[in-house]
Amino acid sequence: MLKIYYNTISDADYAIKLTINRDYCRAEISGRDSRGADVVNIMAPYSSYSLVDANGKVKINRRMERSDFKFLDLSRLGVSIKEDFANIIQLYSNKDILQVDTGIMAESQRDIIVRLFEVDVSKLQVESDQEYELLEFSSDDLVLGNHPRMTLWDSYSLSADGKEFKADRKGFVIDGDFEEPVMRSQDASYITFTITKYKGDFSSGEKLARDIDDDEVFVESSVGVIDNRRVRLVNGVGTFKLYPFGYEGEIKIKLGRKWYTVWNDYTLILGGVRWNV
Repeated sequence: MLKIYYNTISDADYAIKLTINRDYCRAEISGRDSRGADVVNIMAPYSSYSLVDANGKVKINRRMERSDFKFLDLSRLGVSIKEDFANIIQLYSNKDILQVDTGIMAESQRDIIVRLFEVDVSKLQVESDQEYELLEFSSDDLVLGNHPRMTLWDSYSLSADGKEFKADRKGFVIDGDFEEPVMRSQDASYITFTITKYKGDFSSGEKLARDIDDDEVFVESSVGVIDNRRVRLVNGVGTFKLYPFGYEGEIKIKLGRKWYTVWNDYTLILGGVRWNV
């Protein structure tokens, strides 16, 4: 799936040639007083890239080239400085020309959304190895509307002690009784948690169990010790063990990806031992 949205209220005169081939993206821009090009050689899954106006040079295939535009890897930068993507863009530039958001990126399926903020759609050229849709959007809708990544990026539920929990990146509860304590059995010093991958923002209820859903999920816990902080899912499911060392009370567990470490944020209650009857 490749969707390209253009801003209906933009008065920019930028012409662009956009090339997307597998996980490679190149943007060539020309305007009244500026021109240049930059590339993303390997678009990672579940990532965001922004092309901004920034005078200077860019590095393309180990060679420095003059360009008035450059790509920012927002996910990598966001993990580094823990800053909002919009603020990161302002550190480098005053203008966001376009943004590329990726979902799953596999041989059999590549989900990509491109939004053209400052491009004259009549001067748009697209070269792609897959079919694409050209659609409209208005930047005025960004104030209250959801960002494409909210549904483009898939989510992870958390299960333990016979209970399944679903929460978003801000910790808002989507499904599950978060007030009911999670207990461990009397013959175990740990609690086994199961991660299950779901499509988008959980709204469809669809579990993803394909071969291409073997994500690597990063795990953080505020309590105890976990035995695996980088869980590799197998057909959309993976497990890790939490050793609470007798702790009872509130715990935070965060699930994310390498370049976006908190995508599902869970606040749970750890109980004591569940005695076998």
